[in-house]
Amino acid sequence: MDAVMLLGSRRKSVGLAYLLLACFGLFGLHRLYLGRSLSGAGMAAITVLSIPLIWSGLGLLGFVATGTWALADAVIIPSMARETNEALPALA
Repeated sequence: MDAVMLLGSRRKSVGLAYLLLACFGLFGLHRLYLGRSLSGAGMAAITVLSIPLIWSGLGLLGFVATGTWALADAVIIPSMARETNEALPALA
């Protein structure tokens, strides 16, 4: 029973991924949640570096890049969640 509960808690929810995208999409938290840690950290780094550069135009470019990336993720979140959940070990 404990193994079933542990496995259930490790499965990734599409709804929670969308909630993270809606609240923190530019920071890539939805990607971190779905196991895409390198690209999630990349999104966060671009966004954080863009904040002090906003007035130079480079920051605006960073926000456009991560915003476009987050919009594209809105389409592929279900497939990312499915891939992550399929990679979990099956119960015997």
